[in-house]
Amino acid sequence: MDRISVVSLAVAFAAGFMSFASPCVLALVPGYLSFISGVPADQIERRWKGVIRPTAAFVLGFAVMFALFGASAGLIGRSLARDRAVLNLVAGIILIAFGIAMVLLPRMGWFQSDRHVRLSRRPETLVGAGLVGAAFAAGWTPCIGPILGSILTYAAPTGSPAAGAVLLFTYSIGLGIPFLLAGIFLTQTLSASRWVRDRWNAINTIGGTLMVLIGIMVLTGNLERITQRLSTVGFTGL
Repeated sequence: MDRISVVSLAVAFAAGFMSFASPCVLALVPGYLSFISGVPADQIERRWKGVIRPTAAFVLGFAVMFALFGASAGLIGRSLARDRAVLNLVAGIILIAFGIAMVLLPRMGWFQSDRHVRLSRRPETLVGAGLVGAAFAAGWTPCIGPILGSILTYAAPTGSPAAGAVLLFTYSIGLGIPFLLAGIFLTQTLSASRWVRDRWNAINTIGGTLMVLIGIMVLTGNLERITQRLSTVGFTGL
């Protein structure tokens, strides 16, 4: 699978939004925005101009880190390119396992607790906010593990570091846009996200089921054939 279709990008973007709306991330958004900007949480909407720039740097920081994760997954896939059938088999099984985990583990109380990296000093520069974003990407994996792991596994069979980076960067956009919107419209963004959170079990079940279906398509090689057919509306040569 050396092409990225619009469907693949849509899946990655939706996975990013699901990560933002997950209970263990959503509950801490005001605190993170306040921490990186220095603006008290109850004043974020009134002082959004002082929030948006550090938030953008924060988003860029975790986007770069996630893109590196994706490039690494694609590089691993390239090293196994000669065993494409085996790679698809393994990736398909892992995707199916992650899809099942997305449905079952939250119901058991896993991946919902606060396991993020704790930073004691507020960043005073945009570079510092970006580094906090990188720490977010590295330290929040227990919380968003099944979703992130699914996209990383999805990226591996591309056999291309560039394709893997694009997929994970798209995932970051899906995660980052709500952060940016929250920096301007905190109340409205959190209200909309709470609507998703209140229906989280149903949404998570649908997402997990789709991931299982994608895993089956990867395992059988059907996803590669579909991607080739959709290449005219996707990105080639990555």
